[in-house]
Amino acid sequence: MVWLVGVCVALLAMESVADEISQSAADRVDDALVGLDATGAVLAMKSQDLVSSRAFGFTGDDDQQPMPADAKMRLGSVTKLYLAGVVLQLVDEGVLDLDEPIGIYVSGVPNGERITLRMLGRHTSGLDDAIRQMPFHERLAADPSKQWDAAELLEAAFEPGPRFEPGEQWAYSNTNSILLSLAILEATGQTWREHVRKRFLVPLGLEDTGFDEPPTVRGYRYGKTQDPVGYGGDDNHRWFDATDWSASWTGAAGEMTGTAADTATFIQAIFGGNLLSDQGRAELTDFQDTGDGVFFYGFHCHPIGRESGIEAWGHGGDVPGFSSSAAWLPESETTVVVLANLSAELDKWSSASKLINSALVEFADDQIEHTLRQITTETPIHQAAAVVIRAGHAGRPLGDPERLYRAGSVSKLLTALLVLRAQEAGVLSLNDPVLKHLPGVISGEGADEVTLAHLLEHTSGLAGSSPAEYAASTPGLDPSDYVVQREPFALRWRPGLHYSYSNPGYTLAAAMVEQAWDEDFDALMRREVLEPLGMADTTFEAESPPSFLADGKTLAEPWHMPVRPAGSALTTAPDLAKVVEMLLEDGGDFLAPFSVERLERGETGLLADAGGGRGSYGLGTFAYVANNHVLRAHWGKTEGFRATLAYDPSGSMGYVLLVDTAADRVVNRLRNVLNDEMNRHSVQPEDPKSIEPAPPDLAGLYVNYSHDGAQRTWLFALLQARRLTSVSQGLRVDPLWFGPPTTWSRVDEHLYRMDGLPVASGATAEINGTVYWSDGESYKRVSVWSYGLQLTILFTGLAASVLALMLFPCALFFRFFPRRKATERLTVSSPLALTPLTYFAVAGTAFLCLLVGFVFFQLGDLSAVASLGQLSIPSLTLFIVSFLGPISTISGLAILWPKRRNLVPKVISLVLGLPMVSLTVLLVIYGVVPLAGWIN
Repeated sequence: MVWLVGVCVALLAMESVADEISQSAADRVDDALVGLDATGAVLAMKSQDLVSSRAFGFTGDDDQQPMPADAKMRLGSVTKLYLAGVVLQLVDEGVLDLDEPIGIYVSGVPNGERITLRMLGRHTSGLDDAIRQMPFHERLAADPSKQWDAAELLEAAFEPGPRFEPGEQWAYSNTNSILLSLAILEATGQTWREHVRKRFLVPLGLEDTGFDEPPTVRGYRYGKTQDPVGYGGDDNHRWFDATDWSASWTGAAGEMTGTAADTATFIQAIFGGNLLSDQGRAELTDFQDTGDGVFFYGFHCHPIGRESGIEAWGHGGDVPGFSSSAAWLPESETTVVVLANLSAELDKWSSASKLINSALVEFADDQIEHTLRQITTETPIHQAAAVVIRAGHAGRPLGDPERLYRAGSVSKLLTALLVLRAQEAGVLSLNDPVLKHLPGVISGEGADEVTLAHLLEHTSGLAGSSPAEYAASTPGLDPSDYVVQREPFALRWRPGLHYSYSNPGYTLAAAMVEQAWDEDFDALMRREVLEPLGMADTTFEAESPPSFLADGKTLAEPWHMPVRPAGSALTTAPDLAKVVEMLLEDGGDFLAPFSVERLERGETGLLADAGGGRGSYGLGTFAYVANNHVLRAHWGKTEGFRATLAYDPSGSMGYVLLVDTAADRVVNRLRNVLNDEMNRHSVQPEDPKSIEPAPPDLAGLYVNYSHDGAQRTWLFALLQARRLTSVSQGLRVDPLWFGPPTTWSRVDEHLYRMDGLPVASGATAEINGTVYWSDGESYKRVSVWSYGLQLTILFTGLAASVLALMLFPCALFFRFFPRRKATERLTVSSPLALTPLTYFAVAGTAFLCLLVGFVFFQLGDLSAVASLGQLSIPSLTLFIVSFLGPISTISGLAILWPKRRNLVPKVISLVLGLPMVSLTVLLVIYGVVPLAGWIN
């Protein structure tokens, strides 16, 4: 297994420590800095005892001196973590109590008797901030180097009065930190600065960290003409040099100065060391919603880098001239710190926050890569590749970025994109009838109603690929030629009645595009999809590279199915990630947003008709549930290859996973690692509200009609039966044979949501007096007696087959083993007559072989299915026994009836023969006998 490992470098021969930051992480930060207005930045990382720093850009806008890795900059509100450390240590020591009111320590605080120290640390005190007052801004701009004391800052903050009652809301205010510093002074007789020095700076050796000390590089800021330290907005901003501005106006909320390396050491100690007790760390990171459902805050601490898709805690800072962001990654026990010499960018996001997000993406990928590599080295997986997309942008490839993999049915998404491009170009429409572009290609009831959308959403009524198609060797076959060779395609039921997966449906859709544009599929795919998306390494034409069976050693047979648009794309992980980026960008320059929305929503079939289109198969994607989160996805499965593409339409994350080994359980483990990464940062929509219970007349027994193979639908219809029962909140669905029950809340007249999911994905419908249930797959309500009759015929037929095999050796024994005399043997007219039992034993063997082989090869891997579509031992064997079973059964009955006078042999013949005859009739009705179709 070859995975891309982060490359460690030691390039920086400047004034700092050895650089162990991966080149890929450095490249991300460097690239991000180019798009910002900051002239320079420093990135530091600490893991265990090693601190690494790397500098980017320049010290100032005019001198163009390279930024040193040991540059000392203002820390801004990262200072709050130092303050919080002192407060929580004093709580551990019993000196302070977070539930005490600040009024005990500081007089004159509005609502001081009701504002606790915990409220101050969490910014829920309701107190205003000096920085929000325009007179304060004017005084600050008039004398930027002024040294402010706490009393002046509190006076400016208290002047307008509280913003809200204590504990009722959340509002960030530096006043809270200043009051905590005064509580420290009152309780201990020492300033917060003195405590920081003796508790942190001296023990940790942080010699380059201090309080309101001059920075060693220039610092710049965007500000408003009348509001130089205001944030964001579009009105009259100006750029100015704020290097010499004092940070004393922030007090204990943000006046510290330090290097990135020193800051990383402190962050590592407070989160991962023994500076705080477990209770203290829990208080620090007890994050509460601040009111918008997005930003959370603990005790002077908040999550960092949510946009990067990684769990990290710390604080960001911004004072005139400088910005900072410090993060602790608990999973890898790593600290990442970024300091930049620009503050207050126009969009309110500081330079340091943007840069640390770029760095954290790299560290997030490192964690995932480590987990994936660990799984693959312990399993038979030969090679794999993945890309995680965060904030709409693909991360670095995990694995060989140039390795080609067969995408399998993920190819359907590319074909759907081609169709959408054709629709936007006006050459066809999703609502076009298939027969408009391909006359006579479909036969059966409702053939003229089948639309292009039906084909793409698997609701057309067409069967799936047959074993013969899986076994075909027709590389490069154009969709139009495929249609000519195999038309007409017979419908199994009217369009829209059932969902049933169909590779031929996608190939017919591609043929419609070929006819409408009068150009071949491969040229259209290159021109309309691959080239615009920059997928230079993707093709539908090339031969497959080697892939492997589940053992990771045995080569799989090459895949040459004629339904190329449904599964033959060869691609790389970075190429496929570009599709996810485009979808998360609402189409970007490739598709209109309404086309992307349509791709993610089904509009045909029972579920879509009831309003559950977002929970159904759309165009090349389906609703995929992972840990109670609903994603859009598609999977691919071909000879040895496994592919997954998934993304969260409501967020900005997604991933692709490509594997060249058919080890499905391992692939599921790899997929779950990536699902967990997405779900950790996914924001799901609110659950639809429930309405009244389901009508009682929906109760009953339902059988599955969604399986793509016409010959195997009957068996899965029986084995995957469901019993629906009306309950108070909606419906209860119980699998008749295996699987857990589920409950569904009724959210509309015919629409249901499974408990725990935020999207409705179940629906009922009544068509011509027949009731249907759809939960992604389609079920038809049947009478209990008809279901029981079929099941009885199946099991009694199999039981008779087994009984015949058991009785046959007994008959042999009595026929040839002497009883009293050597000449005295069991005659053919005896109860265990040998000749008819021979026929029944042959019939029983044939039926058992037929059904066991049928299940094994239909449920086996693709090579097993393909072996049935060619002249092979399995296909010939099953073909022969499909005739041998019925013929032997009839022969066994005929040999005894009416010639034999002995009643007992006749009864035995009936006991064995009638169930077998009934089984034969059942198998003939459902197309399993004879099995000529397995070869043709």
